[in-house]
Amino acid sequence: MDPLILLDQAVAQEKVPRAIAKKVRLKMKMVQGAVQRVEKASGLRYPPYYIEPTLPVSKSGAEYGQMGVLFARVIPTTVTGNLVILVQFSAALVAYGTKGTIEAVAAHEFTHYVDLVRKISTGAMTSDERTTTLFQASFEDAGRTVPPKLLFSEKALVGLITRKFKDTLNDPALSKKVGDQWVAKNLPIHWVAPEENTIRVPMRVAASAIFDPAVLAKVAVLKEKKGS
Repeated sequence: MDPLILLDQAVAQEKVPRAIAKKVRLKMKMVQGAVQRVEKASGLRYPPYYIEPTLPVSKSGAEYGQMGVLFARVIPTTVTGNLVILVQFSAALVAYGTKGTIEAVAAHEFTHYVDLVRKISTGAMTSDERTTTLFQASFEDAGRTVPPKLLFSEKALVGLITRKFKDTLNDPALSKKVGDQWVAKNLPIHWVAPEENTIRVPMRVAASAIFDPAVLAKVAVLKEKKGS
């Protein structure tokens, strides 16, 4: 899977400037390095990932003036009837994020990925409750992860995630750059209501899903640790 295919299409359609796409392409080594760091620290393979050219932004009607950028997300989808779990990194994150932030985000999304595999493979998957405020969405996001210290052997990476994520990603410099150089310049944005930012997997697809055996083994270990 070419992680830049959607970005290239957006450039061809003149939705994203070539200069920004070039910046993203040059910084893909950071993304690859972040994935490799996560794989080494977890002993597991990272799921397929891609760069999303449209910036997902969550806006709540119940909280006037509040919005939150979804810099990355775990996206379950189906391909020829089979479940595939992808990690979506926004082009804005790659273009304007620092090496540390990109690594923290890649690791954070990996905790979501393992948690999703855990829930589906053990039959613990239930319909996510609808959320109506960004606070609720942030709270639930934090509850859909595996604690980093249980997943990663590298203490420095665990510390990085802890510093960068206080419910949501804490990077004021990145938020300002994205506001000034993406949002203010009317680059493509997809508005997502908090209640839409939920994971939905059809029962028949979940029941027949096939996962990486190493991830399932890790899930079993995590289950034992939680029960002990």
